[in-house]
Amino acid sequence: MIVIGLTGGIGSGKSTVSSYMKKLGIPVFDADASSRAAVKKGSLCLQKIVTFFGPDCLLPDGELNRPWVADKVFHDRAVLKQYEKIVQDQVWAEAQRFLTEEREKNTAAVLLDVPLLIECGWHTKVDSVWLVKVPKEIQIQRAMLRDGATEEAVLARINTQMSLADKEKFADVVIDNSGNIENTKAQVTAQMHKILGAI
Repeated sequence: MIVIGLTGGIGSGKSTVSSYMKKLGIPVFDADASSRAAVKKGSLCLQKIVTFFGPDCLLPDGELNRPWVADKVFHDRAVLKQYEKIVQDQVWAEAQRFLTEEREKNTAAVLLDVPLLIECGWHTKVDSVWLVKVPKEIQIQRAMLRDGATEEAVLARINTQMSLADKEKFADVVIDNSGNIENTKAQVTAQMHKILGAI
């Protein structure tokens, strides 16, 4: 089974590529979805986060106060790394379960959709690293439009992440998502042909 690791920065269009891969019949593990599930009320992961941040990180109903946490982590790299480590351990356990299940099905290829694939060292655990890339100005515009965020807020998030230029050094495949969606799909299809033949 070929394991593809997909990464990219905020607003680069990673979700576009991931969704298209699903349409091609490639099983996808969504690390973002897994990380959201990992911090649900009552979870062991959330307990660890409360131990780290204190009770202020919780909403009155016991759920994680995401805006509060985001404000803390996106302005302090040391805090961000500690928070990511707590969540990533749980997410990687889920990813391993996903991979085991797909291997048992004799699946030909799977996709791990992981925003921090390189930062957390998971690029060493996959067969091929794919990077979705756009120019920075497009990245900012798309993230502002998608999240209803200010340019300042988007830049703060971008600045906490490894740059796309640095990520490209680790990439086996670079998908240019600065054009229209059909162009992006054509690049993905071509790469999957190389890996699997006709799809």
